[in-house]
Amino acid sequence: MDGMLLREEFEKRSSDFDNMKTRFQLFAYPMAVTIDHQDPELQMELCELQSDILLSSKQNLTCGQLWNFVMADKYPKLHNFALKATSMFGSTYICECAFSTMEMLKSKQSNRLSQEALKFNLRIVTTEMEADIVALVNEQTA
Repeated sequence: MDGMLLREEFEKRSSDFDNMKTRFQLFAYPMAVTIDHQDPELQMELCELQSDILLSSKQNLTCGQLWNFVMADKYPKLHNFALKATSMFGSTYICECAFSTMEMLKSKQSNRLSQEALKFNLRIVTTEMEADIVALVNEQTA
């Protein structure tokens, strides 16, 4: 995939986040959001959540900490929502890291990299696998 296509794809994903603004507000401030502005499927549980005395006493917690107290058996839809919202940020982080790495690989100093070479270099720098250099050299010399 060339750099322009990757940038366009990244911008498209960013606009997806703009469209999910109310969901992000729910994730960040579940006790303060306006219930009728949220997904109708979540409204009943959200009403119960905001009137939960135990959770109301935890106002000083960050949103990540507060969701730890939202029990799956009592608030199954909200619990599932929080799991999805949390996992979304991890995948975005990975995408941003890969994009930044690609930008560094395709810098002015190495702007002559072919798309094929860029693809292989990006694969190498984004993997956690360690290469067994000795075995690879032995294999090539055998």
